[in-house]
Amino acid sequence: MLGSDDWQILREVRLRALKDCPAAYISEYEDEASLSEQSWRERFTRMRWIVARHGGRIIGLASSVRVPGRPSYERHIESVWVDPRHRRTGVLRALLGYLTEVEPEVTEWRIWVLDTNSVARQVYDRLGFRPTGERQPLTDNSGRLEIRLQFSVTR
Repeated sequence: MLGSDDWQILREVRLRALKDCPAAYISEYEDEASLSEQSWRERFTRMRWIVARHGGRIIGLASSVRVPGRPSYERHIESVWVDPRHRRTGVLRALLGYLTEVEPEVTEWRIWVLDTNSVARQVYDRLGFRPTGERQPLTDNSGRLEIRLQFSVTR
């Protein structure tokens, strides 16, 4: 798990993710590359950031966010990325498993996925996420849509 003093690590990995898969994210590389230290540190006040490592190198990233107005047993997963050389090896499953361990009060995990990102949708389907039926347009006026997926934890 990363803390606010790890803001430079978060910045480096997040920018790697945006370069690797720009179409998978709403954010733009240039916008996030120009953020200040304070902006990066601020992300830790509203998000829990975790990473997966292999041989000392970070190979995966995810964050957990409590959405205002939503029940306390629900969290959103955001900013998910796995290094291309480590995809299909269980890294994402491990990241999500770790989140369920450190946030045992959460029984519903949700994620927004671009409706055109069929690879991500297939991955989340294999992990047990199911569509909620909710859709929303992106705020960038691009006409792109996101669909919400949900995973319920059974204990």
